[in-house]
Amino acid sequence: MASTVTPNTFRVNIKEEHVVGGQRTVHTNFYRIPNVTNYDRRIVTVPAFTNVDLINTNGLIPGPALFPSHSIAYGRITNMDDTNRLAVSFTSSNGESETGNVGSDLSGSYTSGGIGGTAGIYSNVPTTTNGSGSGMQLRVVTDETINLSPSLTLTPLATTDAAIGTYNIGLNGGTGTGASGSVVVVAGTGNDASIPTYTSITFTTSGSGYTIGDQLVIPTGALSNGNLIKSSTIANITVPTVSVNQVVNNVPLTTSTGQGATATVTSSGLVITTVVINAVGLGYAVNQDITIEESILENLGFGAVSGDYLGNLSAANMATSVANTLPALQAANITVKPTNVTIQTGGSLYNVGNTISVAKANIGTPADDLVYTLKNDDFSLTGTKSYWTMECLPTSSIVFSSPNCSGSQFNGDFEQDIEFISVYAISGSIDVEYVLVNAPVATN
Repeated sequence: MASTVTPNTFRVNIKEEHVVGGQRTVHTNFYRIPNVTNYDRRIVTVPAFTNVDLINTNGLIPGPALFPSHSIAYGRITNMDDTNRLAVSFTSSNGESETGNVGSDLSGSYTSGGIGGTAGIYSNVPTTTNGSGSGMQLRVVTDETINLSPSLTLTPLATTDAAIGTYNIGLNGGTGTGASGSVVVVAGTGNDASIPTYTSITFTTSGSGYTIGDQLVIPTGALSNGNLIKSSTIANITVPTVSVNQVVNNVPLTTSTGQGATATVTSSGLVITTVVINAVGLGYAVNQDITIEESILENLGFGAVSGDYLGNLSAANMATSVANTLPALQAANITVKPTNVTIQTGGSLYNVGNTISVAKANIGTPADDLVYTLKNDDFSLTGTKSYWTMECLPTSSIVFSSPNCSGSQFNGDFEQDIEFISVYAISGSIDVEYVLVNAPVATN
C-alpha cells in the first residue's frame, strides 16, 4: 500500500507595515519549503498565570503535540490576545548537575602542564579550581611516552620492495605500546620510481611505557602498497605470435586496481617470450591478469600480432617491504606525561568552562601543574534544566525552525537539544496559535 499524500511546497508570506510620524514603511518576506507532507495548526487557550508545555520537541516520532525536532522546517507561535503579553520558554533536554561525572576520562579537556617528573599512578588527587566548585578528586596516570619530534633518521632497507606514498604505521618492539609514525617513501636517485627510498620517520602518536634504549620496528609489509618487484618476470598465459623480434621498454601495465607499473616486453622466435617489470607501480594484487592488447603491441613495433598478450601476477611479482629497526630511543625521544586521567570524586558547584588544577607535587613533580578545562562531557547531566524565556507582544508571533539547535544550555556550548517549548499567560487568559511544518530536511 502506498501513501496517497503528495508532497507540496509550503508557502509563507509575512508582511509588516510600520507607520511612524506619518511615514509608512512596508516590508514583505516570502519563504518556501519543498516536500512538505505534515502540517499542524492548533489554537490553545492558556489560563491566566498558567504554564503550558505547548510543543514537545524531544521525540523521535510524531504524536499529540510531539514532534521530532530535526523535522521541524518551520514553526510559528502567535499571541492572539490584543492586550496581554505571552511568555515563551525554550527548555533544555538535560540539566547540568555541577558535579563531575565519576569515571569520566578528562583527556579531551586537557589544557596544559603535567609534563616531566616521575611516572606513576596517583589516586584521589585533590584539585583546585578558578570557579566556586570544590571536592573534585582525580586518578592520574603518568607514563613515559615518545616525543613527536625530533624525527629519527633511517637507513632504507630493500628499497625496491617499498612503494611511493605516505604511510602512518603502528610500530612494534620496545617496552611500551601504542606508538606510531609517518614514513614518506619517494622516488630514488634520479627520480627513479622503480627504486623508491625513505630517510626518516616522524612520530604521530606517543604511546606509553617506553624507555631509553628501546628500538622500535617498522613491521614487514608496512611500506608496501600492491607494488611490483623490479626485474621480476610475469607468468605467461597466452602469448601471441609477432612478425618482428625486438625489445620494447616501459610498456604500461594496468589492472582493475593497479597502475603505474611498466615492463620490458621481448619477442624472440616471432613470439612474445617475456614481460619483465621495470617500474613497480602500486595497487596490484596476486592473481590479477595483465593484458597487453594486440593493437598496442603492433603500435610498439612488433609487426603483425596474432592477438592480445595475457599474463598473470603471482606472489613472486609482489613486493613486501622488509622490517626496519629504528635507532635506539635517546633521552630526547622520551617524555613523562599524563596518559589517563579520570574523575574519582565528583565534588560540587562546578561549571562548564571552569579550570581544575592538580599541584605538580602530587603527581611526581612535573615541570608545571596539570590543568584541565571542564566540558559538558565531564558532567553527569541530571541536574536542573536550563531555559530561556522571551515575551511575545500582543498579536505578535515568534518564528523558528528546528529546535534541534545549539546552545540549549545557554552557556555557549552546543551539546544538546531543546526538549519543550512552553508558554505562560502572564496576566490573563490568552489564546495561543501554533503552526508547525515538518519536512525531510529541516534547519538545524
